[in-house]
Amino acid sequence: GKGFSGSRSTIDLSLIPTAQGLAVETPTDDLKIEAAGDLVTLSRPNGLTLSPPSATLEAGEREADAPKRAPHPSLILEEWAATEGFSERYRRLQDAAAQETLAATDNPRAPIGARLALSRFLVGSGLNYEAIGVLNALIAQAPNMQGEPEVRGLRGAARVGVGRLEEAQVDFAGAALSNDPAAKVWQGYIAAEQGDWEGARRAFAAGASVIDDFPKEWRARFGAAHALAAIETGDLPAARQLLDYVFSQNASAADQLAARVVQARLFDLTGDKARALAVYKAVARAPLDGIATPAKLGAISLELDKGALTPDQAAQQLELLKWRWRGDATELAVIRKLADLYLQQGRYREALDALRSAGKRMANVPGAAEIQADQSKAFRALFLEGAADGLQPVQALALFYDFRELTPIGADGDEMVRRLSRRLIDVDLLDQAAELLKHQVDERLEGVAKAQVATDLATVYLMDRQPEKALQAIWGSRTTLLPTAVNSQRRALEARALMDLGRYDHALEVLDRDQSAPAREVRGDVFWKQQKWADAAPLYEARLGDRHKQTDLPLTPAEESWLVRAGVGYSLSGNRAALDRLRGQYSPFIARARSANAIRVALDDDLSGVAGAADFAGLSANADTFVGWVNAAKQDFRKEAGGGRPATPAR
Repeated sequence: GKGFSGSRSTIDLSLIPTAQGLAVETPTDDLKIEAAGDLVTLSRPNGLTLSPPSATLEAGEREADAPKRAPHPSLILEEWAATEGFSERYRRLQDAAAQETLAATDNPRAPIGARLALSRFLVGSGLNYEAIGVLNALIAQAPNMQGEPEVRGLRGAARVGVGRLEEAQVDFAGAALSNDPAAKVWQGYIAAEQGDWEGARRAFAAGASVIDDFPKEWRARFGAAHALAAIETGDLPAARQLLDYVFSQNASAADQLAARVVQARLFDLTGDKARALAVYKAVARAPLDGIATPAKLGAISLELDKGALTPDQAAQQLELLKWRWRGDATELAVIRKLADLYLQQGRYREALDALRSAGKRMANVPGAAEIQADQSKAFRALFLEGAADGLQPVQALALFYDFRELTPIGADGDEMVRRLSRRLIDVDLLDQAAELLKHQVDERLEGVAKAQVATDLATVYLMDRQPEKALQAIWGSRTTLLPTAVNSQRRALEARALMDLGRYDHALEVLDRDQSAPAREVRGDVFWKQQKWADAAPLYEARLGDRHKQTDLPLTPAEESWLVRAGVGYSLSGNRAALDRLRGQYSPFIARARSANAIRVALDDDLSGVAGAADFAGLSANADTFVGWVNAAKQDFRKEAGGGRPATPAR
């Protein structure tokens, strides 16, 4: 076999001499080795780091007091910050960097030491925007410096300092910093700020060896972020130790107060709520809104839980707090708490308004996904789970339209619309119900689902005496493989629409041999319109079924209409036997009937008691089956909506 006689070393790997085969040493955990015959390929997911771009640069002059390079590219040293003579030192470093930039022109090997020294000074002094500007200008002049580890590390640190976490994440994720433990610390801090608690703990653990090398302010911030990650992952003992570490750093008052907020959270979770409340209230008095706001939120939550605040009082305080600090996860936490209170009080519009106030401007802020989930959950509770049933139908409709963008895609969203439309139908808001259903049919649905909703739409149009639109809804949603019951319902609706347009023969053709209950009902009405009394009367009697046996219950208005039409039909067709049978069965109901006179005349042995055409018209009007059909359709909609009671009337 073949061996490797020489030795090669790069940042990512070392090839050591072998008698046979190939031996590779690597400090990384993601080196990939692929062998294909005599060809061996070494790679990493983000590429190999062979040597930093600065290795080929010319040496430049160094200022006597220029900040020295840190042991790790992403590490900030405390000594970089100017304690005395800040302005003079800044001027010298800035002048040196400017001269270096002018001298570099287009030379790819021009030195960058003065510009890096200025960047270290700026980052160490907290002048992060200025540092970002210097480093971006360096990369613009020498694009290969994008891969220089220290350039990426310094710019990433500066970006964290100004809250540009996503941009910093890109810097620290590059292959140039893959072996830098200081970069892991920054990644842990970013993960904690973004709510990735497990990722934060892993990254902090990977960079633990260098945390003590950072300035005390950053040690305190890293410790507080790590403590919060420990709390969120349920490791309370670790959180307690980390907070002890933070308070031992003698950091600034602001950093210590931020850690106290985390400590109050720990007290709360361990049951020491009185101590937690005391800490929250103390921090809430600080003149630092970014720290005082989450403390105030914690205090409000605890006082609400113990009954020291009513929900109304808490909501009023949260409304004020919402405007005190904006643009980060703290604002989102305030909004979520406020919306939750409103929902508990049935103040649905205020809850949805509060949740929507976060808007797209905070789409990338940690917690934004939870806000969106809260909005969707509240909207579902209102229009799918019945929470809006206590609202007036008009109020429910207005609320739905104002937050229509929350309607979910798919079956749930379609069911929301159908439920709301059924409530509108129940209180005769037919135009509004039709508008909702038509939007579903035209814009959202296909196939079977479209046909089913279009069937509801056609029903609404017929209830509103718009047969042409009903036909359009049916004809525009035809599809195959519909359930038998749906097909029967659609045929009956189509026939009813044609009947309303006076196209009686066409209506009967549509019904054909369909013997379903809806088809028989429409067929009877068509025969009545055609004055085919002998054909219509048996169909109306059939709709009554065995109702004559339940003499203890009065007839419903619809049943009275069917009885009148059956009696008139038998009388006009000369079927005395059927009329006698009907009179014998239903005479006991006349005394308690709403239309007693009409029934009495209809069941008489002939229509000689009807003085003329006017009286016959009045008798037929009393037997109008349209109202009965509308009421039956409403009842069907109620059953589909999950309840049999009428909706609250519109006001």
